[in-house]
Amino acid sequence: MTPTSRALAAPRRTALGRLVEDPPGFAAHLPEEPRLRRAAGDFSDLFGLAEVDVLLTDRALRRPAFRVIRDGAQVPDASCLHGGLLYPDVADPGKISGLLAEGATLVFQGLQELTGPLAEFGRRLGHDLGRPVNVNAYVTPAGSQGFGDHYDTQDSFIVQIHGSKRWTLKDPALAQPLSHETGRPLPEDDGSGRTLTLEPGDCLWLPRGWVHSARSTDTASVHLTISLYEWTGHWAWTRIAARAPGLPGRFPLSTDFFRDRAAAEKDMAALRAELTEWLATADDSALVDLVRAAGAPEFPSPVRHPAREVLSPEADEDAEYTVNAHAVLNAETRGDRLVLTLGARGLTLPAAMTPLLADLLTLDRFRPCDLPPTPGTTALLTRLSAEGVITRSH
Repeated sequence: MTPTSRALAAPRRTALGRLVEDPPGFAAHLPEEPRLRRAAGDFSDLFGLAEVDVLLTDRALRRPAFRVIRDGAQVPDASCLHGGLLYPDVADPGKISGLLAEGATLVFQGLQELTGPLAEFGRRLGHDLGRPVNVNAYVTPAGSQGFGDHYDTQDSFIVQIHGSKRWTLKDPALAQPLSHETGRPLPEDDGSGRTLTLEPGDCLWLPRGWVHSARSTDTASVHLTISLYEWTGHWAWTRIAARAPGLPGRFPLSTDFFRDRAAAEKDMAALRAELTEWLATADDSALVDLVRAAGAPEFPSPVRHPAREVLSPEADEDAEYTVNAHAVLNAETRGDRLVLTLGARGLTLPAAMTPLLADLLTLDRFRPCDLPPTPGTTALLTRLSAEGVITRSH
C-alpha cells in the first residue's frame, strides 16, 4: 500500500509516553482536571542537580534564562548578577548560592533552548502533542516556597526530578484563561484545596487555570515545568485577524466614537455585519493554511550541524545516520510535489519520494549501504541531511 503524506508526520508519542499512561487518548482529549502519575519513570537523563551547577558556573547564563524568586517576587538584579563584566546580565554563582541558602527559589527558563537532552525531549513532546513546549526548572531549598497561590494560562506537566514538594491544588479561579487573563483576584482560602506530595519520578498534569502553590519538604527540590503553548480558537482568530487578506473592518470609526454612543453603536453594527458576511463566505481550507503558516515557525526547526554538514561533509556508505522523524511537523501532497513543514522551514520533494521517505521515517538509525538500491536515494539523503531530518553521526 502506498503511504499517505499524512502518515509521514504521524507522532510516535514516545516523549508523551514517558509522562502519561495512555498517550493516544491523552493527546486526543487533553484532560481539564489535574492528573497524577506516580513513578512515571526516571527523568535524571533530562535534568538534575549537576546540571544546575553546570548552567551557573560553565555557561555564563544570562537574562532572561534565569531568575531568582524570594517571597513571591523576583529579587533585584544587583542581588544575583555579576558587575563589571562584558555582559552585565550574567548570573553570579556566589550571589545565587547565598540567596538559595536564605530560602530563595532559582528558576531556569527556556531550558529547551539551553540543554541538549531537554531540547530533544521538547521537540519530541511538541511533535507528540502538536504544539511547541517551554521547559522551566525550579530549584527550591528545603522547607521553602517560591510562589503563593496563583494560576497559569498554559497547560503544564510537573515532573519531579530531585527531592519532594508538597502541592496544593484548588479549583480554577477562571475557566480556561487566555494569555492576557492573568492576575485575576483569587477567592479567599477556605482550606478546601487538595494536597499531594510529588516524589522523584512523579508527573502531574496541571491544566491552565487551576490555582496552585508548592512548598519543598525537608529536602531541597528540583522539578521541571513543561508548558504547552496556549493554542486556542482565540489564538487562531488573532492570527487570522492579523494576516487574512481582505479582512473587513477597514472603515474609519466615527470622529464622535468616544462622545456619541449612538454613533459608536452604529460603527460596531457595521463592523459586526461585515465580519458576519466575511466569516460566512470564508474558505476553511484557506484559513487552515493561514493559521498553520502563523504557528509553524513557533516550533523549533530541525537542528543543523554546520561544521559536520558543510565544513566536513564527506561521508561514505557505511556512515550511520540518526532519523529525526519528529522534525516533520506536517506533510502534504500537492500535485507532483511532497511538501514537508519543518518548523519555520519547509522542504519540497518529488511526490514519488513518499514511499522511500515513509520507510526512512520508521527507522531510528540506518546506514545508506543497508538501504535497498532505489533510484533517488542519494539525492533524498542529501536533502534530508541538509535540513536536519537525518543527522550523520560523528
